[in-house]
Amino acid sequence: MPERRPILLTVCLGAFMATLDSSIVNIALPQMARDFHSSLAGISWVMVIYLLVNVALLLTSGRLGDLLAPGRLYLLGLALFTGSSVLCGLSPGLSFLVASRALQGVGASLMLGLAPKIIALTYREGERGLALGLFSTAFATGISVGAPLGGVITSYLGWPYIFFINIPIGAVGLLWGRRSLGVLKAQMIWNRRAFDFWGVAILAGSLGALLVALTRIRGTGADGLALGTLALAAGLFILLIAVERRQEAPLLHGGLWRSWPFIVGSLAVVLTFAAVMGAFFLLPFFLEQVYGYSPQQAGLLLAALSVTNALVAPLGGYLADRWGNLLVLRLGTGLVLLGLGSLLLTQPQDTTLSLTGRLVLIGLGFGLFQAPNLSEILRDVAPSLIGLAASTNAVLKNLGSLLGITATVTVFARFNLHQVCLGPGICLNISSFHHAFMVVALVGALSWLTNLLPRKQRS
Repeated sequence: MPERRPILLTVCLGAFMATLDSSIVNIALPQMARDFHSSLAGISWVMVIYLLVNVALLLTSGRLGDLLAPGRLYLLGLALFTGSSVLCGLSPGLSFLVASRALQGVGASLMLGLAPKIIALTYREGERGLALGLFSTAFATGISVGAPLGGVITSYLGWPYIFFINIPIGAVGLLWGRRSLGVLKAQMIWNRRAFDFWGVAILAGSLGALLVALTRIRGTGADGLALGTLALAAGLFILLIAVERRQEAPLLHGGLWRSWPFIVGSLAVVLTFAAVMGAFFLLPFFLEQVYGYSPQQAGLLLAALSVTNALVAPLGGYLADRWGNLLVLRLGTGLVLLGLGSLLLTQPQDTTLSLTGRLVLIGLGFGLFQAPNLSEILRDVAPSLIGLAASTNAVLKNLGSLLGITATVTVFARFNLHQVCLGPGICLNISSFHHAFMVVALVGALSWLTNLLPRKQRS
């Protein structure tokens, strides 16, 4: 039996870093845009490419962990994430930064895709709950501290240091886990037919084509090239479904998608994360350009959303055990909708307390939604598919976030409002943001309506 504490510490550090980099980068985007003289559409790639790579490779990472030594793969992901963080901080231009963020996404997908499996291999059934709970805490902590920490670092040191902070964290993880993680053996003998190469390639192609199409639409409108690329994305996804039916170990397992609770819960995940993360992407620009907050002040305000989410998430599971999953997740999405709708009523004279209350409302609903929705997703899933179902849920979270960010940026491009504030007189006004907040509120309404659907398994 390998040493368990170094392994748990290492996977918790990886979860903390991967989620920290999602929220800490968001608060620094306005400063990056000014330094690189970028539009809102251009700087959005810093977030979008990270999410896209995670979506494309998360399921693949989990499957590779069955066929290869999971500990060594995890250490590879940790080393790649840490090294690419250095490249991000040293980026001379936007294109270099986007490419470095793609490498970060590869490292993060290896860490997040393999961590639950490593914990399951290391801890027995009766001890596993505490270890998974600590891992979840590290995951939520990264999201919670990212915004305020990013604001402080950006204000006093500059945005490159939000990436350099990963160097000591990654070094500690590599030193602690190098010996103990290295002894974990592969659970299966490598078999080329057991790895779905075609599924991986087609899924990546479909997502890439979708992103190119959405980027074209937000830049030049729905022209022939954009519609053709969108059709290519849909065609590749249909091909993926056909190919997966013939695979021995498919990425998209039919046993999952025949479960009605899984289908409805997955749709709810995509819509809810699209609404919340679409708004979260815009909020630093909103707070700094409309209200004149500094990055540090904006980060503290955004912490109201992320910290509330982290604190309330365990309560959502507790209440679901007593009141039932559906009641709690419907209450959660209703609060998210109210919070997003309240952003449409913002005015330049609003107080900090008023803005904080709106963000707390979104965070409260977001936290209540997640645990009961995951319980519903897993309710009718066969025990042998629970790991795959949980990984699929993680992929759908990233996919929803990706679509939400793309949709909000598209709204700005549609109204020729994509230029960020680069100097006096070149700032977005509050009505620009209200257009985008209208979109995320509509998506939030769709999420709430989806959660009103019954979740009982069809006979």
